[in-house]
Amino acid sequence: MLHKADRRTATTKVVRETEAESIAFIVGKAIGLQTGTASADYIQLYHGNAALLAESLEVIQRTSAVILAALEEQITNETSKQPTEEAA
Repeated sequence: MLHKADRRTATTKVVRETEAESIAFIVGKAIGLQTGTASADYIQLYHGNAALLAESLEVIQRTSAVILAALEEQITNETSKQPTEEAA
């Protein structure tokens, strides 16, 4: 989502990598993955910092919400397609 948006040409690789990793962290935590320090380490590798995260917060929140909503919809659709115990 981030890497194909019109915004891509207006941002640096540091911004894109920091935002993408932050989104991956949020989505991963929301679905129960244990991330440890991998995301923080990756962001530091690209010289991301707290100020950059604060500046990118809106993009990170919006994109994470879109991904999580899509995951929730997928789970809901799959659950509703499963036969109930009574029907089995």
